[in-house]
Amino acid sequence: MSGLLHALPWPPPKVVCLARTFGRHALELGNPVPSEPLYFLKAPSAIIGDGDAIRLPSISAQVQHEGETAVVMGRALGPGASDAEAEAAIAAWTVLNDVTARDLQRADGGRFTRAKGFDTFCPLSADRAPPPEWRRCRIRCWVDGELRQDGALDDLLFSPAEILRAVASVMSLVPGDVVSLGTPEGVGALLPGQRCTVALVDGRGDAIARVSNPVVQGA
Repeated sequence: MSGLLHALPWPPPKVVCLARTFGRHALELGNPVPSEPLYFLKAPSAIIGDGDAIRLPSISAQVQHEGETAVVMGRALGPGASDAEAEAAIAAWTVLNDVTARDLQRADGGRFTRAKGFDTFCPLSADRAPPPEWRRCRIRCWVDGELRQDGALDDLLFSPAEILRAVASVMSLVPGDVVSLGTPEGVGALLPGQRCTVALVDGRGDAIARVSNPVVQGA
């Protein structure tokens, strides 16, 4: 496994993010709970690493964090894959922050591209954890040490295998691709001078993947 993880490309070929996979998050934003996986692409230019700054664009007055856990593909996956094949294609787990300009998302009729596509809007951890007992894990997000989000992955509306199969039925997944599994309730504002930290926590309470970023005012 360690050799495979070392061989995975960085940055990833693509980042696919899931929307509204935690029912309470959908409801907190007034959105319907989807009956099948809903997903979008995050711009490669949005990717930053641990310690890099999230830059708030001047055209938005409501930028929010969305702490998420994600899987990293170790094998290609295409249409017609089974649950077992989808699970076997996962090389590792990690975390990212799906930063979102919520006011722009509303202005764009709920569409994702502009609101989630700004440079620096995808802090992605370089941690690559072997596949854990995911149903016992939690995704957590802190801002300046205050716990904002704390979601049990067992509350996901769709399993990781179901999510991967849905995505692969439309766009083939390749080694190194990152597929983020969505965010739990508790999304909130990011302001200049703050620090936002996202972690995937295992059943023992230990963080197995983490990304932490300062927030600054951009142009």
